[in-house]
Amino acid sequence: MTATLTRIDILTIVLIAGITVAATLAFWPLMSVIILALSIAVVMMPIHRLLCTRFSGAVSAGLSTMFVGILLFGSLAFMVTIIYQNSTYLSEIVGSIIASIRSYESDLINIPITIPQEQVAEWLRDQIVSFSDYLSGIIRGIPFLIVQLIIFFLSLYIFILRGDDLRSEVMDHLPSRISRAITRMTEMAVNTLYAIYVVHIATSILTFILAIPFFYLLGYDHVLFYSLMAAIFQLIPIIGPSMLMLFIAIYALSIGDLRSAAFVAFVGYPIVCAFPDVYLRPLMMGKRASISPVLMWIGFFGGLAVMGIVGFVLGPLFVALVVSGYHILIEELKHAREAIPLD
Repeated sequence: MTATLTRIDILTIVLIAGITVAATLAFWPLMSVIILALSIAVVMMPIHRLLCTRFSGAVSAGLSTMFVGILLFGSLAFMVTIIYQNSTYLSEIVGSIIASIRSYESDLINIPITIPQEQVAEWLRDQIVSFSDYLSGIIRGIPFLIVQLIIFFLSLYIFILRGDDLRSEVMDHLPSRISRAITRMTEMAVNTLYAIYVVHIATSILTFILAIPFFYLLGYDHVLFYSLMAAIFQLIPIIGPSMLMLFIAIYALSIGDLRSAAFVAFVGYPIVCAFPDVYLRPLMMGKRASISPVLMWIGFFGGLAVMGIVGFVLGPLFVALVVSGYHILIEELKHAREAIPLD
């Protein structure tokens, strides 16, 4: 028997779709947080299923959410602690760079440059106003940031708790042919999310391992500090530890250490920055997600450019879904062609 939709069924679907669109628009400023929580919940599902063998679903979801919170805040606290413990050393480096800049400025003292006092005063006023606006913007954003954190952890908890049930409820009521296609796309999405998060952390750990011998050979001491900072910077999308290498190169030039500056440029950047970020990360992600590393890079850059930080997750995910949909379409067309008898 072929199922047909009545007028009431269509109106019900339209009503539900309208409510969903209205809710999405109403909560649009929080959608990036909710989507981020959903993507992390997908990665945390194996841990949740493992914990469910010993605890109830609610307790397991709570423990999984606490694990994510401890990991996030623990990493942030660890980074702040490392920077604070080495603040004196960092101050010395910054002081050396400033002293070097001032020494270069002293060579230009005899060059007659006249700048009207009004322009200097106006420039200073503009800088003070810009800094005040930036600082007040950060302060005004703190309440919304707290709300975002609350929504994030609540969404993460409910997605972990109800994720398997929601998937089963939807898949059990779909026709078998559609169900197979959605299952394949779901597997592609899950593999891509695992590749994004797990490979991202693995790349950071690998950067730490590569950084230790490099900074040891560099000879500036504080090897563990520099290596940890390189690993932490690797967690920042696209930028990676390149900013750290640039900072060290400027410091080397400021003290006249041309050998170390060249060592950073021709050894440190290719091995510690470019190799893990440009080669290994797309390669490992492409293997897990079964798509080309080039497409993964398109997803990364395109997602960040269009959607901001959440695009780091959604960009590769959308690319993976497009690739999966393309393969499914080709197979459907192939089956349809084989089913038609040739004249």
